[in-house]
Amino acid sequence: MKVLIGMTRSDTIVSGSFKHICQIGEKFRDEGADVVFALGGDGEAITKLRAAGFKVHALTSLKRDLSPLSDIVSLIKLMWLIIKENPNVCSWHTAKIGALGRIAAMFTFKRSYYVPHGVPFVNTPENKGFKKYQRLEKLLSYLPSKIIGVCEFDKNEYLRIGVPNKKLLVIRNGMLGKSSDMWELNNNPVHFITAARFEDQKDYTTLAKACDTLLKQNKPFKLSIYGDGQYEAKVKALFAHFPEGVINFCGVVDNFAEKLALADVFILSSFWEGLPRSIIEAMACKKPVISSDVGGCSELIIEGESGFLVPIRDNATMASVMSEYINNKQKTVEHGDNAYKLYMQKYSLPVMLNNYAHEYGVINMSEKN
Repeated sequence: MKVLIGMTRSDTIVSGSFKHICQIGEKFRDEGADVVFALGGDGEAITKLRAAGFKVHALTSLKRDLSPLSDIVSLIKLMWLIIKENPNVCSWHTAKIGALGRIAAMFTFKRSYYVPHGVPFVNTPENKGFKKYQRLEKLLSYLPSKIIGVCEFDKNEYLRIGVPNKKLLVIRNGMLGKSSDMWELNNNPVHFITAARFEDQKDYTTLAKACDTLLKQNKPFKLSIYGDGQYEAKVKALFAHFPEGVINFCGVVDNFAEKLALADVFILSSFWEGLPRSIIEAMACKKPVISSDVGGCSELIIEGESGFLVPIRDNATMASVMSEYINNKQKTVEHGDNAYKLYMQKYSLPVMLNNYAHEYGVINMSEKN
């Protein structure tokens, strides 16, 4: 059996969607399936997949933004690629290749799935193309492909725009737990940590304002920021006035779980999300979470027990809940324990991988070959 996995971008390895396709690719290969990847561009994600032993096709014509000529060329290339590789099932991840891939799969009579990793038509000022994506997703729902939401929020949003329930299913994201003897730390000051791309989707402005409030209140804290992206200079400018050592930009690392283990609290400030893998990873490391109340984040956080949900753009509330952890170290430990319990119940990696393998039909392939 062969599975073709596609993703729109290859210019970053820090995104949750890239980590996701790596994990399901490894799972399918372990089960005996032949796994082939197709990614837009020719970036570091392609290099990383090839280093892991996967066959990867670079679709250099595929662009994230709307580009009619490039999109037509990419569609033709995808159809040719499907005919050439002849996969049993196609798995499309993120919006652009999700649209083109579903069309290509229909014309080549292949079974396919689309995993958006966050609904592309969330209505927020920062998501300037939400109306376009809403109309497009409604139109594409007439194709035979199924849509896999990573949380109930995703499914409900597709139902809201009229996509039939029979076309939808939910497979929750999962992450691998990290054993550590550093889960309960004595950091002084409290060490907050975040990992998010420097792009339109992420709300670093609210986080910066919250940190500025803490600074004016003489609250001791430290924040480590992991990520990269097109707005790196703008994000760094938001924090430029902080004293040395308070805010640390750490770039992109492969071993983020190890960095999490050294921190006290994880923060995700965002305008829209699906079911953030970064939050699940923090839960697996026994870290309480402060998150914007967007997408499926409320499915991951028990308010006031494993973390806090913050209304979008509400820097005052974010500063307030950050202060709660600064003022009460025991609450940090208790909330981290509760987050880990929820992770073990619903969001472990083996559960997610087995669900995908069963749905795609690759479970126990090694026994059939």
